[in-house]
Amino acid sequence: MTTKLTLSMPLRFKRTAAALSKRRKKSISALVVELIEREALREKDPFAGLDGVWEGRDITLEQLREKAWKRS
Repeated sequence: MTTKLTLSMPLRFKRTAAALSKRRKKSISALVVELIEREALREKDPFAGLDGVWEGRDITLEQLREKAWKRS
């Protein structure tokens, strides 16, 4: 089952996605699904390597993630 999702992105990314979609003969939706599936398989957490760096500090890894998300 699929569900509708609306994405907001800069126009240049839309153009790039449209060109890539045409070249690969897949919909933009299919490309987004592939990207998300690929990243989920990698299970790569950009903060995972920082566990030891923050030992003895007064900030937890979760607090660090929250700060990073607030900035973006």
